[in-house]
Amino acid sequence: MTIRSAALSTPTANGSEPVLKYVQANGVRFAYLEQGNGPLVIFMHGFPDNAWSYRKQLQVFADAGYRAVSPFLRGYAPTEVPADGIFDPIALGKDLEALIAALSEDGQARVVGMDWGGTSTFQALATAPSAIKAAVVMNTAHPITFSSIRRDPEIVRSIFHVYFFQLPGAESAVNTEGLPFVDYLWKLWSPTFNDAEHIRSIKETLSSPGTMAAALRYYGGLTEAGRMGRLPINEMQTPTLTIYGGNDPTARYSVKEEPLFKGPHQRVVLPDVGHFPHLEREAEVTGLIMDWFRTHAPD
Repeated sequence: MTIRSAALSTPTANGSEPVLKYVQANGVRFAYLEQGNGPLVIFMHGFPDNAWSYRKQLQVFADAGYRAVSPFLRGYAPTEVPADGIFDPIALGKDLEALIAALSEDGQARVVGMDWGGTSTFQALATAPSAIKAAVVMNTAHPITFSSIRRDPEIVRSIFHVYFFQLPGAESAVNTEGLPFVDYLWKLWSPTFNDAEHIRSIKETLSSPGTMAAALRYYGGLTEAGRMGRLPINEMQTPTLTIYGGNDPTARYSVKEEPLFKGPHQRVVLPDVGHFPHLEREAEVTGLIMDWFRTHAPD
């Protein structure tokens, strides 16, 4: 394992700012933010987003005595675009498993994932459960809900991007100057959230050569995996909290996931919350995550 550090800002002795580091995992050179010392907690982002999405959570968990890590997903700069060009849920799950193996001292971590980060987490919960002590998954449709989603015209309309991003020419339509599509999706999905600096950092990530093309390929990878029957619908024993924004389309059929969880499980639906619960209800959601880990994965 090779790790190289590069400070994004000058950290104090107490680790008051995240530090950018690199690690090789699953054949990919991953960039990740790290803050604090102690038991490992990994935060996995989605689209259109980046590792800085969890800046406030990194601080809170570092202050609470955890080593908080937020990777940039495969293809999201400064993580490299994988040479194999694979972006399906199996690869995402293996990424998470490999990151835990590379970064943890005991081969385990507490994991938080949303959107594609949640897909990574659901996959790893099914295929590498021993690596995850406890999990929190936010606004991620479990594969068991996909058939219901596809039959619901209202939901299909609300997730138009999943289909649009797989069309020929989608990248050239989305990857235009100023990335207005990023602004549009954030206003559509989380209209109460307003952080121009974070949106700017997302656009910087997605403007890096190759990143937007990689990010859009996740959608085709998911569709192909579903077509080939390669999406796991397994019973899971790992203590898992699932959080949904009541205004997010993933919430409607989320009750269908409950029978799969044979270990401790709680499903929370937050009213008047959109796609990014940890940003829209920062203190509440961070508290839910902290309480879940303290209860189900104590030090």
